[in-house]
Amino acid sequence: MEFYSRRDFLKTAAAGSTLALGYGLSSSVFAEKKSAKQAQYGLVTYQWAKDWDLPTLLKNCETANVLGVELRTTHAHGVERTLTEDQRKEVAKRFADSPVTLVGIGSNERYDSPDPIVLKKAIADTKDFIKLSHDVGGTGVKVKPDSFHVGVPESVTIEQI
Repeated sequence: MEFYSRRDFLKTAAAGSTLALGYGLSSSVFAEKKSAKQAQYGLVTYQWAKDWDLPTLLKNCETANVLGVELRTTHAHGVERTLTEDQRKEVAKRFADSPVTLVGIGSNERYDSPDPIVLKKAIADTKDFIKLSHDVGGTGVKVKPDSFHVGVPESVTIEQI
């Protein structure tokens, strides 16, 4: 069995996602705001938009016709679990008033740890991200399969994730 590095996995996943979006396989995510008959592109704010506040992000995405976005936490747009109820409503309104669809929140939670305390915290924090995503109009939360650990069978880690 051949194993790929995390970098190779992410490149392959990104390419596959781009193709899926390009061929309309994921068009239902954007259906309310854009016809599924043409290619639609999305953005994860992990690198390209990490320094943009939310108004800049929405403006730039609209200008570039990038109509779906996953907001990575800890970035300049400031959509975090610490937002108040009113702040969450404001984020949801900004997206509702924009042609850009908030697909979801990209958390940094990892589910590979063999330490049950670390895993339990990741699950609890993910629940907070799910509530945040719901409150701001997103449809999901990304978590990470990150690593295989020495002494832990890969099948156990995969099942845990």
